[in-house]
Amino acid sequence: MSDAMSDGASDDALIRLPDDILHEVFTFIASTPSQVGPCLCWCLRDLSNEWKVALDSEARKDLWSLATRDLDATNTFVAVSELRPTKQPRTTPPPRRSNRLKPTTPKENYIHSYNLLLSRTESASIQIAEHVYSSKNSLSKAKLQRILKDYHPVAINQRVRTGGTILVDVCRARHITERVILACCALLIAEYGCNPNVPSAEFATSEVKRAAFYGPSASTSLTTCSTSTIGRELYPIVIASARGMPTVVELLLEYGANKEAKGTSSFKLYSNPKKTIKGVDLTALEFARKMKDAEIANNIRRADLRGLNKVIALLER
Repeated sequence: MSDAMSDGASDDALIRLPDDILHEVFTFIASTPSQVGPCLCWCLRDLSNEWKVALDSEARKDLWSLATRDLDATNTFVAVSELRPTKQPRTTPPPRRSNRLKPTTPKENYIHSYNLLLSRTESASIQIAEHVYSSKNSLSKAKLQRILKDYHPVAINQRVRTGGTILVDVCRARHITERVILACCALLIAEYGCNPNVPSAEFATSEVKRAAFYGPSASTSLTTCSTSTIGRELYPIVIASARGMPTVVELLLEYGANKEAKGTSSFKLYSNPKKTIKGVDLTALEFARKMKDAEIANNIRRADLRGLNKVIALLER
């Protein structure tokens, strides 16, 4: 998009757009509502000095107000300019100049609100991950609901700094049944709007947050925040297929999961948990077939292959 807007005519046309129209344009461009602000900075700020001044000052305050509203964080948002110490009785004469904090700009208010949203999302993800891997305090739908309520609002499709997403973590949950995983996935997708086509990615870094507002560096880009990846991709449907969970696969397909998406990971065999099967850039169907072949080679009982067989039948349709 930067190339398309690089000539002067396009820049002049954009700068004349009202804030509400420009907001609508970037709502369409951004992958999620929480990415409208980063898109504005990355796509427009470096176009010209006029855009830089406009976005960093009061000139586009309505645009930043609309972007802040998108974060759905007004109930917890506190402007930086309001975080001043309470007045204390003076024991010495006041200085000739008071060191008052400058009022924050609309853009700074947005960044503060955006950072709060990311912080809540990180905290919620950590709490969920603790239950995902715990054998003594495993995940349940009720626990997931409580965490999402406690940290509301969260950017449900945002990848955290470790590269994970909430939906991917739930699909990987251990020490619980397929029925519980299905209930948790249904909650995330149907009630919270989780996108089944957002993958996790290993080797994600905190650089993505900086790049979102100040432009891409040599190793990051704006889209890294929620749609592209740093490292190896892993989609919810690939996990559910490799683990032989047909009801979860059916739910993901119902909500638009791309069964051609490829993922890289390792999964333990049901027939021999000491062995893991690794797949690199495999589709859900390819992973399910690979797991089935490995299970058969390890003398799995026919009854225990039922899940993988159903998954393969679903994906072959």
